[in-house]
Amino acid sequence: MELPVQPRAEELSELYRELSQHPGLSTACLGPDLTTQYGGKYCSLYTEWSQRDLARAENIKFCRQYLIFHDGASIVYSGPAGTCSEIKDELLSRESPSGMLKAVLRKVPDKEKEKQFLEVWDQNRKVKSIDLTALDKHGSVYDDDQFGCLAWSHSETHLLYVAEKKHPKAESFFESKAPELGTSDEDTGHPKKEDAPVKGEKFVYREDWGETLSTRSVPVLCILDIEGNSISVLEGIPEHLSPGQAFWSPEDTGVVFVGWWHEPFRLGLRHCTNRRSALFYVDLTGGRCELLSEDTRAVWSPRLSPDSCRIVYLENNVLGPHQQCSRLLMYDWYTKHTSTVLEAVPRQAWGAFPGIYCGALPGMCWAADSRRILLDTAQRSQQDVFVVDTATGTTTSLTADAPQGSWSVLTIDRDLLVARFSTPSCPPVLKVAVLPAAGHEAQTQWICLQDAPPVPGITWGIRTLQPPPEQEHPQYGDLDFDAILMHPSEGPTAQKPPLVVMPHGGPHSVFTAGWMLYPAALCRVGFAVLLVNYRGSLGFGQDNVASLPGNVGTQDVRDVQLCVERVLQEETLDASRVALVGGSHGGFLACHLIGQFPDTYHACVVRNPVVNIASMVATTDIPDWCLTETGLPYKPDALPDPAQWTEMLHKSPIRYVDQVRAPVLLMLGEDDRRVPPKQGLEYYRALKARGLPTRLLWYPGNNHALASVEAEADGFMNMALWLLKHLQCCLAMRGSGSSWRAATGRGAGAGLLLRALAGVPLRAAKNIPMATGATEKGVEHAPSLIQAADGPAACYRELSRFPAVTRAALRAAAGGQTFLLYTECSRPDLARRRLLRFGRHYSLRRTAGREGLAVSRTALSAEIHNQLLSQDSPTGQRRAVLKRCPRQGHELLEVWDSGGCSHSVDLTALGKHGEVYTEGPFACLAWSHSETRLLYVAEKSQPKRQPPCPWDVPGAAWPAAEDEDEEGKQFVYHEDWGEALSTRSEPILCVLDLEGLSLSVLEGVPEHLSPGQALWSPNDHGVVFVGWWHKPFRLGLNACSNRRSGIFHLDLASGCCELLSAENGSACSPQLSPDGQRLLYLEGVVGGPHRQCLCLRMVTWQTRQTVTVLDVVQEPTEAFAGLYAEVLPPRCWAADSRRAVLGTPQRSRTDLLLVDTEAATVTNLTAGSPEGCWELLTLQWDLLVATRSAPHHPPSLVSRALALCGTVGYGTVMFSQAQDSVVHMAWCGMAGGIVWCGTARSNMTQPCHDTAPVPFIACAQVVAVLPPAGQELPLDWVPVEDTPTVPGVTWKTLTVQPPCSGQGPAAQGEPWGPLLHLGAAWVPGTLGSGGWAGCWVPRVVAAEWEPFPGTDTQDFEALLLSPSDGTPPHPLVVCPHGGPHAVFDARWRPSMAALCRLGFAVLLVNYRGSLGFGQASISSLLSRVGEQDVADTQLAVEQALHREPLDPHRLALLAGSHGAFIALHLLTREPERYQACALRSPVSNLPALLGTSDIPDWRYTSLGLPYSFERVPCAEEVATMLLRSPIAQAAQVQTPVLLCVGARDRRVSPMQALELYRVLRARGVPARLLWYPEGGHALAGVETEADVFTNCAHWLLQHLGKPRQDGTGRHRP
Repeated sequence: MELPVQPRAEELSELYRELSQHPGLSTACLGPDLTTQYGGKYCSLYTEWSQRDLARAENIKFCRQYLIFHDGASIVYSGPAGTCSEIKDELLSRESPSGMLKAVLRKVPDKEKEKQFLEVWDQNRKVKSIDLTALDKHGSVYDDDQFGCLAWSHSETHLLYVAEKKHPKAESFFESKAPELGTSDEDTGHPKKEDAPVKGEKFVYREDWGETLSTRSVPVLCILDIEGNSISVLEGIPEHLSPGQAFWSPEDTGVVFVGWWHEPFRLGLRHCTNRRSALFYVDLTGGRCELLSEDTRAVWSPRLSPDSCRIVYLENNVLGPHQQCSRLLMYDWYTKHTSTVLEAVPRQAWGAFPGIYCGALPGMCWAADSRRILLDTAQRSQQDVFVVDTATGTTTSLTADAPQGSWSVLTIDRDLLVARFSTPSCPPVLKVAVLPAAGHEAQTQWICLQDAPPVPGITWGIRTLQPPPEQEHPQYGDLDFDAILMHPSEGPTAQKPPLVVMPHGGPHSVFTAGWMLYPAALCRVGFAVLLVNYRGSLGFGQDNVASLPGNVGTQDVRDVQLCVERVLQEETLDASRVALVGGSHGGFLACHLIGQFPDTYHACVVRNPVVNIASMVATTDIPDWCLTETGLPYKPDALPDPAQWTEMLHKSPIRYVDQVRAPVLLMLGEDDRRVPPKQGLEYYRALKARGLPTRLLWYPGNNHALASVEAEADGFMNMALWLLKHLQCCLAMRGSGSSWRAATGRGAGAGLLLRALAGVPLRAAKNIPMATGATEKGVEHAPSLIQAADGPAACYRELSRFPAVTRAALRAAAGGQTFLLYTECSRPDLARRRLLRFGRHYSLRRTAGREGLAVSRTALSAEIHNQLLSQDSPTGQRRAVLKRCPRQGHELLEVWDSGGCSHSVDLTALGKHGEVYTEGPFACLAWSHSETRLLYVAEKSQPKRQPPCPWDVPGAAWPAAEDEDEEGKQFVYHEDWGEALSTRSEPILCVLDLEGLSLSVLEGVPEHLSPGQALWSPNDHGVVFVGWWHKPFRLGLNACSNRRSGIFHLDLASGCCELLSAENGSACSPQLSPDGQRLLYLEGVVGGPHRQCLCLRMVTWQTRQTVTVLDVVQEPTEAFAGLYAEVLPPRCWAADSRRAVLGTPQRSRTDLLLVDTEAATVTNLTAGSPEGCWELLTLQWDLLVATRSAPHHPPSLVSRALALCGTVGYGTVMFSQAQDSVVHMAWCGMAGGIVWCGTARSNMTQPCHDTAPVPFIACAQVVAVLPPAGQELPLDWVPVEDTPTVPGVTWKTLTVQPPCSGQGPAAQGEPWGPLLHLGAAWVPGTLGSGGWAGCWVPRVVAAEWEPFPGTDTQDFEALLLSPSDGTPPHPLVVCPHGGPHAVFDARWRPSMAALCRLGFAVLLVNYRGSLGFGQASISSLLSRVGEQDVADTQLAVEQALHREPLDPHRLALLAGSHGAFIALHLLTREPERYQACALRSPVSNLPALLGTSDIPDWRYTSLGLPYSFERVPCAEEVATMLLRSPIAQAAQVQTPVLLCVGARDRRVSPMQALELYRVLRARGVPARLLWYPEGGHALAGVETEADVFTNCAHWLLQHLGKPRQDGTGRHRP
């Protein structure tokens, strides 16, 4: 036999275009009967169709009209009336009962936002057009089929619809409206003022209804009075209900609607017919709301009979399977009696009614006799139409004698019946019939109005299978199931085609024998397609549905495998070429099958697959599905249970990933709320780590269905090419080298011409996290704790105005005695909601005094615009500046010298690379020593984005051969480097040659490395860079100094890349000495804690010898505690090329250390200073420039010279007068936004007083001169810009010593210990120096102390900030830091100072495991998170309460990330201790983070578990993680909790907080969630930071109460 050859992409696209042009029929409406002049009756039939338009990449809608002549008993004639016409911008439409009017809801694009108009048309014209958006009575009108409706009143004078509730305008605390000038009340005639926005509510989270309903939150019923031109929102609906599916009651006295319960929180509603809901009637006159059905069921789809006497509706049980066999109930309007018309059918008998499995009843389902209704439902693997007699409960099939396939009722009116029919080989056609009289329904005669020829080359049939006895369900035995087999009937492959197996999703869904584009297209390509309806599918009886929950992963998997084996045995198929294709639960089964039966399947394509039920439960919109299908009970207030999570993991396909051998293609929708894309990403990484061929397609803007035209087309093309490539590869491995051909062309009866196509290589695409945000009514804000401050917002505004110094550069003037200092500063600009950046200039003159320096300001401050990076050349004669052009968004690299801008290169226009890296671990901008070249890092240039549906632009030229590899890669997933680095994927090194004006991308960097932090090697012969390993996949890099990386040298002449550091280390931050002979860098251990104590290592350039200058410090000494800095300062070397200065945490301080690289000695230059945080900005010519700060002291700029090594022979300041009288300075280049003497400025800047004023209090800065080696101390610092301390704030450091082993707190005489309960009483005293009277005397109840082994001698610290004014005892806010391997050093933090100014004491806890206390302290926390860190925090609280005037009755917690993890543990362990809690980006559920975080290794390491790229969680590990998670004990929480999360958080998914929020709400705990759409893990950004602080402060003030001012110190709760 001649074996097949793969078709080319253009041939596949032509096939897809041909088949996708078949339209789908969506709605039908019958017009009123008219009488001809001959007495005959006829009516019009209006139909709406949808079709994929590949050129426009959208689904278009069009209408067709037909005429139907009938005699009341049969169709006499029918045919089309006119041609098709496209429907534009129509969302909803509905004809009035008489057929004389039509209502249309239309969207109209607008510049600012899309508008909605409600129009009324008669037979001749548009009679009404109402701008609903302008009326502003409500939000957007719902046009979905879940809530939406557009209902005419019986009198045809009113319209009823559903819309989003109008929410009050909200804004952050710092938004302000500029006053309007030149107007007065008299001028404006006293206009009506708009409602004032609600302050602080801008980011309050608003729940929605999940997948495809993310814009639906609070629906309201609205009524348009057509005659009165008024709109009213219906009142009287209970607040706990969300109304929808509404219609007018008889005689228009009220409205009947379905109300869904949304308390305690909303779950996903799409395809979930098990949500608690009921039928209600609201009276329009009295506003009374009446319950019409049971309120413990799930009801939907109510339909009123033509005589307005009866309402039928569908009913299911609450919870359980999302889709099940439904009951049909009927409510009698006048007797108020409810009867059951049809019960659920346990078992489907052959030929009998199978039960109701439809998502909704037809909109018009009643026969004219108001007794019978029509519906369509799955009957095993078919879909048939039934008529139901509501009086007797009998059912009759109207399609029993009709062709086999899929039938759907579109409408019935006056017993004229309109239906849609299709088969797997025949696209949808339109059928009409007249419903016979009762008892004669089986005689229905169907007439085809719009025929569609069957697609040639496809045959199909339905097979029934019985599982073997060992696979029978113990409770529901003797169940069978079906499969639909589609077989190519043309061409050589028809003899023995390859098989594609497709199990459906759901799992409670069904493949009916109807038209499906993907299976039909695959069959035309030459595949046989097997559609499996395993046990659990709909249409086979309720027992079949009930048999699957608790057996997913086994029963459904075995059914599919049984079906495949039987088909391969009984049909002529190629058993060596079997592939799997599945989506959602079908993807779940596909992943199970390739793991459990790896020898059967040779390729796999999955769409949004479920791969880990345990990690999905906390992120999906249907958490109940995860438990129900696993066979576990679900309750809204239930907490995660280790046994349950173990069971969920046991049933997940990730369990079998080690056995997978088949190549896997994954397709993920970025906006999928049902099965979040992190599920597929978790599987993708597991496969990549095992070296399996895998590819990931990422579709932005697509949800679970991947239903956009573009995604659907691209998905098919990639799927077909993947199957063809890898099934063909399997043949080659079996020694087959022949090919096969099938003939086809366009049009009916044509086959597909196939020829060879090279395999598509792997590639990667962009991952952009999704986010939404909303607001809702929040809590009232409490008054401030102190009278002096005007609330938290004013306090934050005052303290956030202190700027921070971000960069400093020194230049030497003539003679080397005067230095010019340029600094760049930043501070929040709350009015403009962005960071204000500005430059400052100083003159430093060497003097003969002790300090040796005199400082003076030389220019006004100037704002910096559009600057991304800047760097001075080695001589200081030139400056390179990377800036962004605001209009075009292009990146420009400019070079400035004494004459102005000498070079300006548009990097974006050159197209050699993507965006330049301007921040983060990769970024650099480095001058060559010759000052002729610039080195920087940018994103690798990716293929240009193709036009919509690039596979199918008719008439377009296909790519040239060299470009074919890029075709079809528009949606290929690009890995990135995680949190804060989501736009960083493939960095490359770029060199700009200033002399040759050429830009080149450096080659020779190994493909497995991502380069960054680059600098020129000595003599410019090469480039030194840090290379991070990104194989097998990338992990988060931000704040992770444990990623495998090395220091490399790339020789530009030979292209040879040399490793200079250890091969298996984590090296970073290389700095070359001034003489070019030594290279200093930091190095840590790969794996383990993300932050740790580092080595300082040095390479001698000529010999390539590497030495360790400073090693890891296990136990800190008073002189040196180790190195913990993430990077070395950009200029850290002294002029002697022997000594270096760096800053690093030392316990709870950050000090500057002088390191002698030859003697390996360390000198602390700032030990004993009152400031707790020192940061080196630059060290040039032995002149140190640094900032210093403290918790009560904003940053100050200081300087000190070490020892001036002779006279600098360059850097002379030269002035040149330009034509515009702007003074340019040669050494500064005028590129950094510099203004001199208030008169000169560059084209990039403008004085600050022209825009936003820069505060007169500058960032505190100091300078110092570095003395010769051995004489460094004492070092005298010279203030450059000093700032006063903030009044009202004091601070101290508390040292905490945990009890020794075997010695409890009582034995030590101290009331400490996390297991102690401490009561207290106030004892009046005298006024002391601290200004407080009396003290709290603890009453201790001792408990057994359990010390952690090996930690007896380790102490830790806490920083206590206290108000210096006000009446003690002060309320205490406890803040454990995140990380957990981070540190609270004694630096300026505006938010903490602001809390002090509001009257709070603040305790910043550096528990054991913090940085700065030695590596042993860090290691002590491993495997003890949730225990040691929690115990230490509580111990620090007890000591602070014992030693300081603090109020133990007013304690609160404020923390983020891992600090929030600790805070939640404290809330569960001492639920009555804390009165308020505010958390940012909290970790609450460790195992749920495994599939959602960019640092999955942290979850293992923190618990002392080993991690490898190949590792997947086992049940025992998941149970351990869950037991350490605070969510498991959330039932103990009583404290009000505020949660603040960023929707773009890649480190700790915001779903962590959402899960906790739902649990707390379900249990009645006061909880509030703030959702920041653009926020990442740090919740950084001017507006976000300000809003987070102010909301947290208000929350604390509200729940801690306001102190009395009577001098007693007692508080009012």
